[in-house]
Order: sequence, then C-alpha cells, then structure tokens
Amino acid sequence: MSAASRARHALVWAVAVSVLLLLVPRGFPALAWVAWPQILADTLLHELGHGLTALVTGGSFESLKLYLDGSGVAYTRSVDSDWAKAAIAAGGLFGPPLAGAVLFVAACDARLARVALGLLSLLLVLTLLLWVRNAFGWLWVALCAALTTGVAWRGSVIVTQTFTCFLAVQACLVSLARSDYLFARSAITGAGEMASDTAQIAALLGGPHWFWGGLLWLLSLATMLAGGVFFLRALREESVLATERIDP
Repeated sequence: MSAASRARHALVWAVAVSVLLLLVPRGFPALAWVAWPQILADTLLHELGHGLTALVTGGSFESLKLYLDGSGVAYTRSVDSDWAKAAIAAGGLFGPPLAGAVLFVAACDARLARVALGLLSLLLVLTLLLWVRNAFGWLWVALCAALTTGVAWRGSVIVTQTFTCFLAVQACLVSLARSDYLFARSAITGAGEMASDTAQIAALLGGPHWFWGGLLWLLSLATMLAGGVFFLRALREESVLATERIDP
C-alpha cells in the first residue's frame, strides 16, 4: 500500500469512528457510555488549552482536575491584563482545534505522525507530573499517556497514522461538537457552577457571550478545514509523485 493510500485509509477510519461516537449516544441514549472516553479526552484537551495558553501569555498553570462525569477544571494565574485573561478563557476552546490542524499535518507522513505522538506523550507525562491534582484525573491522564506512548513506540504505520488522524479529528471537534457550551452563560463541573468561557471573555472584553461563542466556532471550523485541506492536498501530491515514479 502506498503512503498516500495509507493516509487516506487512516482518515476514513478516523472520521468514521468519530462520527459513530457522536451519533450513537444521540440515537441510542442507552449507549451513551460508549462516548464516555471521548468526552473525557475532549475535556482533557480543553483544560490543557486553558493551562498552556496561561503559560504562553506569561501566567502560570497551577493545576488540573478531571471528574468522573466527564467535566474538568484548569486553575491558572494570569498577568494583569484583560486580554491575557480572555486569551486563557479562549484557549480551551480554540487551542484544541489548532492542535488538531497540526496533527492533520503530521498525519500526512508516518514518521511525522510518530514524532507528533511522541511529543504528545511527553506533554501528557509532564501534565501528569506537574499539574494533575486529583486521583481520577491522574488515572485518566496516565492511561492516555500509556496509550499514546504505546502507539508512538510500537504501532504499525497504518495504526500510527490512523490514531494521529483520529486525535486530529477529535481535537477539531472539541468546540464544534459542543456548540451548546459555546453559547452557554455558565457551566457545571465537578468543582461546581462557574461562568462559561465565552461569558468570561464577554465580561473582560465586552459584547454578548454569544458573539464570542460564534466567533470561536467559526475560527475552529476554519482551522479544521485548513488542516483537512492541507492533509488532502498532501495526499494528492503524493499520489501524483507516485504515478510519476511508476510511469517511464
């Protein structure tokens, strides 16, 4: 199987599984538990988006907690700037799609996919050691780190690319598939009820929370499409090169 065919198969499998995980719980509520690992993974990406944005903007990432109900919370400190605080709030919503676009780029090539998974494994281990502060969160992040490390180290080429594509799709869907949260004023987590991310942005920068929800939804969609277009274009170019190598 050519590199382009492998990557194409990886994308098809990743999208198919992601769609099933989205639709099955909605069509068959009794099977909602099937999507539980996906919800927890999305929550982890969301909270890491907050924490890492805090670090990038000059603040600090204090701790992270994940809960059995699929919710989570990241505790951060920011510099004395409304824009920095708003960026941290937006980081949980826009950070994952941005990471998803990068993973789409990496998934084009088996070696890049393995490197990307290795770096993600390192991030998860650091998260486990530095920021996770509750037992369930520690267990879940440890499982994610073990799985990602195993695929990066021992996974076959097709498994590595498929897993990278799956993570890319999931990261891009963190905000798009949870549009109800984007337009909510508050959120209830294992730590209690608090203002939603978009409500926090509105309080800091002005405007209605639904405006910021819509803007972040559009940015997330554009980022996902950009990553997907790059992936498909790379496959097309690889197919053309493969044909040229075969033809005399």
